[in-house]
This record gives sequence, C-alpha cells and structure tokens, in this order.
Amino acid sequence: MTGLSQPRITLRNITRVFGSHRANDDISLEIERGSIHAFLGGNGAGKTTLMKMLQGLEQPDSGEILFDGVSVSLGSPQDAFRHGVGMIQQEFSIIPQLTLLDNLILGAEPRGRWGQIDRQKALQDAERLASLAGVSIDWSLQAGDTPLHVRQIVEILRGLYRGSDILILDEPSAVLPREQVQNLLSLMCSLRDRGHTLIFISHKLDEVLAVSDRMSILREGRHIATLPREGATHDLLIRHMTGEAPRPVSRPCKKIGSPVLEVDAMSIRDPRGVMRVRDASLRLCEGEILGIGGLPDAGQLELLECLAGLRLQESGRILLKNQPIERSTPHTRRTVGLGYLSADRATESLCLQASLQDNAIAGRHNVMPFSRWQMLRPASISAHVHALLDRFGVRRSDDLLAAGHLSGGNQQRLAMARELDADPCVLLVAQPTRGVDLAGIHVIHSLLVKFAKDGGAVILISEEEAELQTLSTRRMTLHDGILVSEAEVAA
Repeated sequence: MTGLSQPRITLRNITRVFGSHRANDDISLEIERGSIHAFLGGNGAGKTTLMKMLQGLEQPDSGEILFDGVSVSLGSPQDAFRHGVGMIQQEFSIIPQLTLLDNLILGAEPRGRWGQIDRQKALQDAERLASLAGVSIDWSLQAGDTPLHVRQIVEILRGLYRGSDILILDEPSAVLPREQVQNLLSLMCSLRDRGHTLIFISHKLDEVLAVSDRMSILREGRHIATLPREGATHDLLIRHMTGEAPRPVSRPCKKIGSPVLEVDAMSIRDPRGVMRVRDASLRLCEGEILGIGGLPDAGQLELLECLAGLRLQESGRILLKNQPIERSTPHTRRTVGLGYLSADRATESLCLQASLQDNAIAGRHNVMPFSRWQMLRPASISAHVHALLDRFGVRRSDDLLAAGHLSGGNQQRLAMARELDADPCVLLVAQPTRGVDLAGIHVIHSLLVKFAKDGGAVILISEEEAELQTLSTRRMTLHDGILVSEAEVAA
C-alpha cells in the first residue's frame, strides 16, 4: 500500500434514510490512495447504499464525501466518473456477441480523422492496459466464447480504459472457479501497486484477508470497525459482522435409510458432442448429503442437470424410489419428489421480474391450495407464501415485490423455500451459497442439514472445498467425466 498522507476518499458522518429505515447511520471512515479497502457486512448492513452514494446513484441526507480532501457533490454517475470512480458489477455487463475489444471500447470508441472507429488505436490501447495489468488477452475473440475469468478481467480493464482510478468491485470472484480466483486477486494487487484505489466488497473472508490493506465492517447501517490486515482473523471479522462468535453447522449423522435415487451407467454429451460424464453410477440413501467435487467444468453441473431432466443422457438408467425417470419430464420428476436448486439463481432458479408470490409457487400454481377448478386462489396463495417466507427468513418489504429487488442471499432463501415446500425426497443443489453473506450461508447450510436429518437426501456440488467438507456425509469426485474416489467423511 502506498498510503499518501491525504486519503483518496473520506466519508464524514454519512447518513441515508429511507422512510423509517436508516440504511447508513453517521458513517465516517477514510480510504487510502493506492490501497485495497474491503467492505464487509451481511445483507442489510448498508454496503450497497454506501456504494451507490459513491457512484452518484444516491445522495446522502447528511454528511459529506471528499475526494483528495475536497468536498464533492455526486448528483449522478457521470459526476462520480469525473472524479475517477468506476463500478465493476457482480453481474457482467459484457455483450456476448461482441468481441472482447468491442466490449472494452463500447461507448468510448477512439475515432479517426473522418469519424470512423480507429481500431488500430483501440487495439493499441487494449494491449497497453493488458500489459499494465500483467495479463494476456486475445482481443479478437467473441466474448461469449471466452472463460468467465477473462470476461471479468475485461470488465475491470474497461473501467481503466474509461479513466477510472477508483474501482468498486462487487463480489468479483462470485462466479469464478476457485482455480481462477487467484488470477483475479493477483490482478487486484497489481493495480493497487500501480496506484489505483480498489474498494472490494466480498463475503469470502479468505480472499479479503489475502489482499486487503484495510477492512471496514458495517452492521445494521453503522460503521462497526475498520481494521488493518495485520492482526485481522476470520473469527474476528465474523464477530464484528454478526455481533457473536461463529456458529458451526454439524453435518447429519451417518445413520442412513433406504436408497431413494440410483443411477446406473449414465453417460452425457454436451451440445457439441463432447462426452461430459462417462458411465456414472451412484446410490443415494435417505439421510445422506453426497458431495461431488472435482475441477471446475468437470461435468458436475451436467450430471445434476441430467438428473433434474434438463439435459438428456446418452445412456444409463435413473431410478427415483425404484421408479425409472430417465425419460420423464422435469415437471414429472418434481411431482414424484425431485427438487433442484440451480447454480444460476438469476435466470434458472428464479424469475427476477416476477413477484415473490409467483416465484414461491412456481410449478405448483395449478394444485391445491393454490388453485381450484383451474382458478387461482389469491387469498390462499397470499397466506401460504407469507408464512413460508417468514419461516425461511426471507427479508422483504412486500410479498408482491419483484424477486430481483432482494439481495442475493434472500433470493437463494426464496428458491430454497420453494423447493423444500414441495416436500421432495431428493434435493439436487448446485453452488448453494455463491454470493451469499455469512448469515445466509449459515441458514442455507442449516436447512440442508435439517433436510437430511429429517430423512431427505441431497446431492451437493460446490466449488467451495470447505462447504463440501462441512456438509457432506459422503464424497465422490468427477475426474475426466468419471465418478471416482468415493469416501466416507470423518464425523
């Protein structure tokens, strides 16, 4: 950290109120130039509102924001940009159909003498930025054909291309395989060392502790503490964030019941004809959480999608409670006891434009108590969904709110509430805590463990080794499309 005497950003007594809710309550802190400054806190802690004020999307009701010691008024994102602030969203804004170069310069294209796009200068600028960041990129590739980590890097370089020296990174590693996270963290450190100021918002404490120079913790809208890296620990951060010591989740005991799901010699090809899973066989019993690990993109997701009926297998059999389902539709599989929680909650688990009520009864809207004689029963739906969301701790202002207005953790609770409310015997779960805060992670883990203890069976895939280790009663690994290394997990 270079740490000049004058902070790059100073927040003085920032307060923002929405009705009776104080989203930010008298927050004062400093962010040093040339540093990585992390912001931590659970859903509703006030991080999002604070970042919106730095972007000019919200204005404080009281207090002031200073850049390099000078008080500024950020009435719009354009004002924030003129002061060097760039935002890297968790959800990519990359356009898949354009090349990486076109995505980089979109909206700020260099022009030649006659007004045409100067592609040679654009490429030179792109190569200069890539060299500055210490990365190598083939700018001619179509963005949709590149790995996630490349698109993430281009998102960051786009902020630099537009002249930002302050980058706000919102959960930048949430969608990245763990093998590619280190590349991202190295890029962040490289930019920091070149004088850029990075604001790092993350729920992944290991990453925060690895690269952050200082960490500010918010809770219920208040600034609890700002800690230097030296002396900060995982447990200390959790205590500041939650107000209590970490709460471990105990996995289900190894008392298992009868087999509920059996897979025999399943093989799966992707749309390009590549064999993703070869002759996979497994047996899942009541009370088990079977964790399936492996390298990213090793076939785990294809396996779960095939079991859920979203992808056809090339060969093999699937028995659910001794009944063959390999030719059944996803709807039929759900009606006979198969639940599925997708890794992509924004486009598969939920419809973000639909209300919480509609999402909570999706797939069961045509059965009692939600409908009768092919007519929806609004009063029954409202009462059932309200009680359901309360039971699962979904924080919301209204049950008719669009799901997209919820935080990531609350969206995940909503999706899990719907799946468990259908009373499945088997739950297929992919990346259940991606982008979820610590309190949400604890709730989701507890729900999965309780489901298994009550006799349910879970197949879990996760890129978080700690999550697999915490929850799994049995482990398997997909390697080159083959299920291997089955082992009991020590209690």
